[in-house]
Amino acid sequence: MPWTSLKHALLFNAVCSTLLGAALLLAPGRLASLMGAFSPQILMILGGALLVFAADVAFVATRKPISSGPAKMVTLADLAWVLATPVVMLLGASWLSFWGHVLLLDVALLVAFCALCQWRGLQRQGSQPEQGTAHD
Repeated sequence: MPWTSLKHALLFNAVCSTLLGAALLLAPGRLASLMGAFSPQILMILGGALLVFAADVAFVATRKPISSGPAKMVTLADLAWVLATPVVMLLGASWLSFWGHVLLLDVALLVAFCALCQWRGLQRQGSQPEQGTAHD
C-alpha cells in the first residue's frame, strides 16, 4: 500500500505518472476529443513530461536511504499540480468539456493522495534515527 512508507508512496507515484504519461502519449487524439477542444500535441508534451517525472520519482524512491530533500521536491511538485488544477479549469473552462473537468479533478485527487502519502512517509522518516533502510 502506498501509505505504508515513503518508498512505497514514491513508487506508487512513479507508477501512476508512468501510466498517465503513457496514456497521453499513446492516445492523445482520443483523449483530447474526450476532454474538449484543444490540440492533442498538448497532451503529448504533458505525457512526455510525466514520463520524465516518473523516472525522476522512481530514482528518488530507489535510493538507500531515501534523501528527504528530493522526496520533498517531488511532494512539492505534486502539491503544485493540485493547486494549479483549479486554475487550469477556470482559465480553460471554454475549452474543456464536462469529461475534461472530471478527468482533471480525478487526476488532481490522485496526485493529492500521492502527496499526502509522501508527506506522511517523510514525517515518519524524519521521526526515526538514520539507519538507511528504515521503512523500506
